[in-house]
Amino acid sequence: MAKTTKTNKYRQLCDAYKKGIKECDAYTKECREFVHDIKNYIMESLYCPETKIFMFPPSSGFVFNTQTLRGDALDTEFGENGTAAIGFAINVNGNDLEERFFTFILIFKKVDNKISFNIDDEKDFYNTPDGIIDFCEYLFEVAHKSLSNRLKNFLQSPYTLNKPIGFRLVSEKN
Repeated sequence: MAKTTKTNKYRQLCDAYKKGIKECDAYTKECREFVHDIKNYIMESLYCPETKIFMFPPSSGFVFNTQTLRGDALDTEFGENGTAAIGFAINVNGNDLEERFFTFILIFKKVDNKISFNIDDEKDFYNTPDGIIDFCEYLFEVAHKSLSNRLKNFLQSPYTLNKPIGFRLVSEKN
């Protein structure tokens, strides 16, 4: 009888392992489907062609090279705490002469039956229809502000710098 109990406990461990693997695979699939959906919502919201959006693994960062394949939902990276992340790069130059990108990292995690996600620590969104619409509006605002404020940020650099970026100091003793 002791052997049967040991066999049953071993079987229970094997079954628990199989169940865990199955649940992890389902979670991974759900996350990748979410990434695919979010990409489509971003394209639709911005009226952006698919050729202007790239995805990348956050740990490697975005490196643009016309010879490499475009990233996809498989580039999603998973953390030990159940979070997942994917990088997005949007080519914001309407001309094809030069590549200019707005990049962001989308971090998300399933909480109960919804996926909670954000691009910064300012605001969280959920994968409901209203949540995704709100996210796309927020993304546009953040990107627009970031891209619009580049000159302003440059001009506000501190005077204490010996050589302000882009300018050569001229000595008054000439």
